[in-house]
Amino acid sequence: MIELRGVSLSYPESPALRDIDLRVGEGEALALIGPNGSGKSSLLKLLCGLLHPCSGSYRFDGKAVTSASLADERFAKAFHRRLGFLFQDSDVQLFCSSVYDEIAFGPRQMGLSEEDVSLRVGDLLGLFGLERYESRVPYHLSGGEKRKVALASVLALNPEALCLDEPMGGLDPKTKRALGGLVASLNAAGKTLICATHDFEYVGGLFRRAVVLSQEGRIVRDGPYAEVVADRDFLASMNII
Repeated sequence: MIELRGVSLSYPESPALRDIDLRVGEGEALALIGPNGSGKSSLLKLLCGLLHPCSGSYRFDGKAVTSASLADERFAKAFHRRLGFLFQDSDVQLFCSSVYDEIAFGPRQMGLSEEDVSLRVGDLLGLFGLERYESRVPYHLSGGEKRKVALASVLALNPEALCLDEPMGGLDPKTKRALGGLVASLNAAGKTLICATHDFEYVGGLFRRAVVLSQEGRIVRDGPYAEVVADRDFLASMNII
């Protein structure tokens, strides 16, 4: 589904990713691990078309994803419908005046009828237990509630693949467990998951593969998740634990 070849990305002040080769198959559950500043968020944003590589190539389902291809409205709509992104900071993602409108925003942009939009929003409000927050302003919600609304807004488009940037960050243990169970059920239903995380306690059994980025933005390990997180000496040497 996803293929990166020789991808590098730089910001004006410093390189972020160096010579990344990565393939992710349909239905995989992949954990993206690395110390702060290793480029995990940059890689997820690149996969979702928010950033573009300085060199190398990115293909999604066999089609090149570039600034030029994403300038094509039909291609961009199809791409963003199939691949959803949960930002690390929910405040960056939420901007509508009500929880209902936040979840409805994506389907409306894709041209769904208001009847279909209402059905999708209702289903997601129920799934996340947000029914009584329907008319609330997202800005006034708690951190955990914002995270639920942000994820619901992503799922409103029913994407085939999800890029999640530290989805457990700032949540209480109960909410982390509930979110972990929900994400596991999404993968069990066939959705591809790529998740930047260091919250190993709450994602046990979810991921089958781990990709580790170094501080320099290079892939230094790609293997079974259980083996990688069990290698405490390696994780400590990489400044991950």
